Amino acid sequence: MAVIDERIPQLKQQPPRKKGNRKLAIFLVLFFLIVLIIVFIQSPYSKVQEIQVFGNDIYTAEQIVNQSGLTYGMQFLNVWEGSVRSNLQTLEGIKDVKISRSFPGVIGVHVTELKRVAFWTGQDGSRYPLLENGYVLNQVDFSARVVDRPLISSWSAPELLPNLAKGLSRLSPAVLREISDIALTPTVYDQQRVKLFMRDGNEVRTVVYKLDEMLNWYPAIAKELPSDTKGVLSLFEQPWFVPYDAANDAIPLDGAEQDSQQQ
Repeated sequence: MAVIDERIPQLKQQPPRKKGNRKLAIFLVLFFLIVLIIVFIQSPYSKVQEIQVFGNDIYTAEQIVNQSGLTYGMQFLNVWEGSVRSNLQTLEGIKDVKISRSFPGVIGVHVTELKRVAFWTGQDGSRYPLLENGYVLNQVDFSARVVDRPLISSWSAPELLPNLAKGLSRLSPAVLREISDIALTPTVYDQQRVKLFMRDGNEVRTVVYKLDEMLNWYPAIAKELPSDTKGVLSLFEQPWFVPYDAANDAIPLDGAEQDSQQQ
């Protein structure tokens, strides 16, 4: 009769794995997930119920929604930012677009528009925004809007509009609001001379290519002028001020010497 050596360790028997139960649990989880997805897709919560527009100034919310390709009732999960951006960038004034989502069914369209820097006056008196890139947005009539940017009252060189727009876009908002009208007044010395009529009653003369550099000083210079006197302020190399009622009585500012070619 064989004797079993007690020194040999005994092998423990592993209980059989419950493979069947695990597979059943996975199957049930997948089944309920599929059911939940189907229920969600068929419910009102899976549809776009509200479209909110943020950051728009040039275009109305209705114009942006109509151009975006978004519709009420479309599948909430089928809204793609790239598609909406592509649709909206056909509008000349749109610079960038972002999309946000919030439950239940709210889509946010966040637009970044090119800045309006002035108004171009059409032959029929309509007002169209001049954008920071020099483009006149003829598709949008601002005649019924508040005049919160300078009016271009006379401009004979359309090729200089991008330079003008660039200079205006670099002005501080406070200075830009102070400008009422802009007119191109070329001379034999400089084809880029401009007159700017300020809302405080003064007239500023400068050049397009130095518009932002010189005009951003206007608030500080205006404080030096007599409070009860209005006139012409020449902003070229050095500022000069001539009261309206004393055309030959120029007031140099900061010790400037008058340049006869600048008057």
